[in-house]
Amino acid sequence: MASASSGAWVNPDGLKVPFGNYYKTPANFVNRPRQLKADGLIKQIVIDYDLAKLGADGVSYTTDLDNDGVVDGFTTGDCCLPANASVLRVVSVTSVAAAGGTSIALGTFGLTGTAIDADGLITATEGVVANQNLVGGRTYGAGAYVSTSVDTAGIGTADGYLALTAVGTYTAGKGRILIEYIDPLGDL
Repeated sequence: MASASSGAWVNPDGLKVPFGNYYKTPANFVNRPRQLKADGLIKQIVIDYDLAKLGADGVSYTTDLDNDGVVDGFTTGDCCLPANASVLRVVSVTSVAAAGGTSIALGTFGLTGTAIDADGLITATEGVVANQNLVGGRTYGAGAYVSTSVDTAGIGTADGYLALTAVGTYTAGKGRILIEYIDPLGDL
């Protein structure tokens, strides 16, 4: 059982219950999207990533759905793009140059970990290592959800849980991804 000073407690059902200081520690959110507080119609999600933590050809799932020790899906408490959201912009900024892998992609998945569009935000073309090597450099996502053409579809009728997918095994690579979107069904 974890102590309160570690930021979590395990309840009698075996579920980890984080305390307030858990949420103040940025390391607890590496490779996990989180909603930024914003007023107005344009909403923002940020992902602070560490590619070395993805593992070989890994996906940044958040939850072990079947308790077999393998993280393979999401929970309804995870940050997601809401159904029918319209993505305006995806920007990735590198803070530590990538090494070891080939490319990354960013896309949407269902709760069970099934890909909806695994590269709908950042494709492997934008996520290639050469685009992740300039510290402070920006890469703009151009997946199907980010197209700027007329009548670009929203993300679909289901919530899209966000995950990075690695090709290869990264030994280094850190940065931040910002996703801006409009939730047409959100509070007006």
